[in-house]
Amino acid sequence: MSPAAPDAGGPVFIIGSQGSGSTLLRLMLDSHPAIAIPQETGFMRLVQAHRWVPFWRLGNRWHQRLGLSDEALDARLREFYGGLFADYAAGRGKRRWGDKTPFHVWHVEQMGSLFPDAVFVGIVRHPFGVVASIMRRFDRGLARAVRHWCVTNTQLINTGSALAERFVMLRYEDLARSPERTMRELLEWLGEPWSDDVLRHHEIQPRQGAPKVVEGRTRSNQPVDPTRTERWRQWLREEDRASVAAETGPLLDFLGYERHSTTPVRANAGDGGMLVTGIELARRRATAGDVDFTAPEPPRADRPLRRRRRQGERGADVSATAPSAEVALRIIDRMPAPVLRWWRSLRSR
Repeated sequence: MSPAAPDAGGPVFIIGSQGSGSTLLRLMLDSHPAIAIPQETGFMRLVQAHRWVPFWRLGNRWHQRLGLSDEALDARLREFYGGLFADYAAGRGKRRWGDKTPFHVWHVEQMGSLFPDAVFVGIVRHPFGVVASIMRRFDRGLARAVRHWCVTNTQLINTGSALAERFVMLRYEDLARSPERTMRELLEWLGEPWSDDVLRHHEIQPRQGAPKVVEGRTRSNQPVDPTRTERWRQWLREEDRASVAAETGPLLDFLGYERHSTTPVRANAGDGGMLVTGIELARRRATAGDVDFTAPEPPRADRPLRRRRRQGERGADVSATAPSAEVALRIIDRMPAPVLRWWRSLRSR
């Protein structure tokens, strides 16, 4: 059993890739009598804009002209944004708040600094399920969906390892197939009492006024369905599965999955539990020699918006915006299907 999280009662941040089941986890935790987690807010991009004025050479030092240190600015931002979320929770008769936004995986360090008492829950899912979900719901090509799974989960493991006891990771498949056991462990780690309401989110959410369809086209009034762990079979072709398995192999193995099945090959935690702490994750990461944990480049949208460097201009605060690899991926995604299959066959060889 995982030890209880430090500073029980602080904000709960859910992070993970798109299509990983983070919305289901949010709905279940939001159904707890003490926890309120709204639909995705993306507020950390606003925080970043507060810290760095977009497209200005002195954008990261504006607050110093008011005599504010970095710590003082954080205190103001904590008061403002934390107050918004706290008011949201109080309005629903709850004492603890949280947030679930997938791209916040790129802002974890800032979030941990801004909210020192916050804890983080990472969720991962077999790449077949994630890739199929992204392609079907967000109309993205296979190459872009696979890259999203790889870079987001690499970042999740890196940041989770650094957070140590403030982080736990669970798998969507475990949550869907053993929801009570998984949620009992998670609530114990969060320092919250057990409530059957987390297993009845499909009944609780309508009472709380949640829309029928929430983020990611998820229906809030549908119960946990273990068969959804295999729904990717309806949309992912055989040749695409081989390509996904080849691209994600080492990281897929690290997370305890079989390459051609969503059934985990081992328990998530060393003690047979459903949760892996950041401490355990760091230990595994240090011994996983076949996995490349090089820190991936954040998407442009999650980097400070800096103006382009002018000719002859110097200064660390000015940098040219490098072209994003996603531009190339969008071009690849628009290629005709026969060309895509030929390109993937070349990569696999």
